[in-house]
Amino acid sequence: MPRALWTAWVWAVISLSTEGASDKASSLSCDPAGVCDGHSRSLNSIPSGLTAGVKSLDLSNNEITYVGNRDLQRCVNLKTLRLGANEIHTVEEDSFFHLRSLEYLDLSYNCLSNLSSSWFRSLYVLKFLNLLGNLYKTLGETSLFSHLSNLRTLKVGNSNSFTEIHEEDFAGLTFLEELEISAQNLQIYAPKSLKSIQNISHLILHLKQPVLLLDILVDIVSSLDYLELSDTNLHTFHFSEASISEMNTSVKKLIFRNVQFTDESFVEVVKLFNYVSGILEVEFDDCTHDGIGDFKTLALDRIRYLGNVETLTIRKLHIPQFFLFYDLSSIYSLTGRVRRVTIENSKVFLVPCLLSQHLKSLEYLDLSENLMSEETLKNSACENAWPFLQTLVLRQNRLKSLEKTGELLLTLKNLTNLDISKNNFLSMPETCQWPGRMKQLNLSSTRIHRLTQCLPQTLEILDVSNNNLDSFSLILPQLKELYISRNKLKTLPDASFLPVLSIMRISRNIINTFSKEQLDSFQQLKTLEAGGNSFICSCDFLAFAQGQQALAHVLADWPDDYRCDSPSHVRGQRVQDARLPLSECHRAAVVSAVCCALFLLLLLTGVLCHRLHGLWYMKMMWAWLQAKRKPRKAPRRDICYDAFVSYSEQDSYWVENLMVQELEHFNPPFKLCLHKRDFVPGKWIIDNIIDSIEKSHKTIFVLSENFVKSEWCKYELDFSHFRLFDENNDAAILILLEPIDKKAIPQRFCKLRKIMNTKTYLEWPTDETQQEGFWLNLRAAIRS
Repeated sequence: MPRALWTAWVWAVISLSTEGASDKASSLSCDPAGVCDGHSRSLNSIPSGLTAGVKSLDLSNNEITYVGNRDLQRCVNLKTLRLGANEIHTVEEDSFFHLRSLEYLDLSYNCLSNLSSSWFRSLYVLKFLNLLGNLYKTLGETSLFSHLSNLRTLKVGNSNSFTEIHEEDFAGLTFLEELEISAQNLQIYAPKSLKSIQNISHLILHLKQPVLLLDILVDIVSSLDYLELSDTNLHTFHFSEASISEMNTSVKKLIFRNVQFTDESFVEVVKLFNYVSGILEVEFDDCTHDGIGDFKTLALDRIRYLGNVETLTIRKLHIPQFFLFYDLSSIYSLTGRVRRVTIENSKVFLVPCLLSQHLKSLEYLDLSENLMSEETLKNSACENAWPFLQTLVLRQNRLKSLEKTGELLLTLKNLTNLDISKNNFLSMPETCQWPGRMKQLNLSSTRIHRLTQCLPQTLEILDVSNNNLDSFSLILPQLKELYISRNKLKTLPDASFLPVLSIMRISRNIINTFSKEQLDSFQQLKTLEAGGNSFICSCDFLAFAQGQQALAHVLADWPDDYRCDSPSHVRGQRVQDARLPLSECHRAAVVSAVCCALFLLLLLTGVLCHRLHGLWYMKMMWAWLQAKRKPRKAPRRDICYDAFVSYSEQDSYWVENLMVQELEHFNPPFKLCLHKRDFVPGKWIIDNIIDSIEKSHKTIFVLSENFVKSEWCKYELDFSHFRLFDENNDAAILILLEPIDKKAIPQRFCKLRKIMNTKTYLEWPTDETQQEGFWLNLRAAIRS
């Protein structure tokens, strides 16, 4: 069976088999990689039907109470199993026996009151094991972990019932990257219990009281890199020099998290720093000092420094009796070797000048999220204060004047890096004074709306992100990195102002385009982050952005953060994927094509007009419009002629010598209108024809082959066809001078053809004896 079909079958089986596991349960969701998610599904047992296709199974935060031998026996390829936050009170001996590939096992926060080594005897490749938050009092009578030679992270204990640590508890473990022991109520610690672990990178101890702390330190001080002490009340802590005599220590970092001190216990901790000589970094996180700073001077007189501590970090320090606190002058002398100090979110409003002067080795000082102002900074940065300080972080304090801040820091001759972000400066003066070696300045989130020459010309890194800037026009010849995201810039800065810029982050502004020429003008630019802007995806911009393969090496956030804002039909699409219609990107070609099409259309129209007599229809339309301005029928008093005669010039002899003689010399005579003698000179010929027909009682058409071919006869016939025949009257008299093939009459004269088929017309007889009858009939037709 193909692998894809097999995998699909596995997931179908899992889904179907779990549907009936509980009334509240819902089936597992599994992906093709074998990762199954069943957390928070109200399951009360492990779903049945799990197969070898499952590689990761998350059943945390359910109501499972029992793990049986057969529940997981087919999951031979399982690598990750999460069973935390359930109600498991029983795990059968061979429940995990078949999970020989298991690397991650979480059984935390269940109801296990006893632990069994048989659970883990076949888990040879297990790397992570979490047993926190269960109900057991000890880890068992025999070592649980003797078979777990590859274990790297171990979490054991609970906050209430776990009270004893025995010597054999950690037997078999030689190296752990992280060991967490939650033993708030620890009462018994057997010596050398942790000493069997030859190397521990990170130990996290949750102890409520420090009674057994020194005993534990004795065992781990030579094998531990990083100790974290949490949730401990050190009010009664007393350091005994005799307890730690060997002092071949490897501890480099010590963290106190949510720990309570008194003035006395703080002195004892300082002693510990001196005797555990390897400690380089100390951190106090969310700790409470229950004292007023009345440290025993005699006890501190024997301590010259904080051991070898170089980095001191204090975050969220609480001092309930802050307003009774001493000036700390008794511990000034201990700070001479400290190189890095961070005091965050601890309501610090002043560093006394004398303390600043004692910090002779200080290179890095972070006072973020405190209450420092220009008035207190003046005292802190006094003469000879922090003589070797290179980096000063005053982020999110109460500074308001950029000009005064710069002046106060002139005493710091070696300062190169200044972070004064998240202060409320609002504006920037035209000129400022700064320490001469300033290379890096952070002014992000300071609400400034304009940059001026106040900025030092020596800057190599400038961060003005998240402000109200709408332009950047400063000349900074040494600037290498510019961070100007989340402003209101409409275009990239001028490259000539920043000749050595290599990194620029200008995302989330209102830039709508940039070009190859602009990027090329930054000759040393290696990284550009310009996503999150309102790009107008024009043809030129898309051609540039999609046609430059090397662009991906420069744009750090390409392509996901580059999206079109307009035109509307591509809004939200990635610039890389956007496609515009051909008509938008090749307008010249489209216009040329349209012009060619119009020309061809006009040409075709001309041909069709010629073939289908379109010109005739236009002439008739014009004649009709002209005639519409006149009465449909002239009043009787306006009739000047008995008949208008339409004939071909080639038939003029018959008309002028025969018809005129017979009609105009008859008694009573008929008055005929002939174009040769009666048309008004200088008047448009069409108007002459129209007027003559309208002022005549009848219109006589002398039809012949010549008539059909005559252009002017066509005009006269056209109008009479349009005007007279359309009125359904009998004003037209047709004389057939010679036989005519009806096919010779143009198709457009459909009514004329119809009349010749349906009405009587006069035919000129060639026999002279019949001609008198012809004239008699003609005179009668004119009089009718």
